[in-house]
This record gives sequence, C-alpha cells and structure tokens, in this order.
Amino acid sequence: MQDRYEIRDGFIINKGCTDPVILSAMESIKADMLREAAQRKAIREGRLPLPRYDNWGVWNISDRD
Repeated sequence: MQDRYEIRDGFIINKGCTDPVILSAMESIKADMLREAAQRKAIREGRLPLPRYDNWGVWNISDRD
C-alpha cells in the first residue's frame, strides 16, 4: 500500500496525483471540516447558540393508521 498511496493533508490518495478535480475536492472538504470544527468550538465556548433543529419535537410513531 505504501508504494501506491500517500497521505496528503490527512487524505489517502494515489501517489503522484495531480488531477485538479481531486485536489480541489480535497481542499473543499478540508475547508468544510475546519469550518465545522470552528463552529463546534464556538458553541462549546458559549460564543454561539446551539443550532435549532425543527425535527426534534414529539414523534408519534405507530403501525396503526
């Protein structure tokens, strides 16, 4: 595996990959992960309120109609 793949910025990819689409996707995913980590940190520190989820109400699930 070590001769065919490399770890770049935490992602496992083929060695010598220069495909701009793959590298762009990696950068986009990395930016999303950093943004989400910053948001979680801000929520934990109390600088941001918890997100409001509308589907957290009372769910009445029954097999009878």
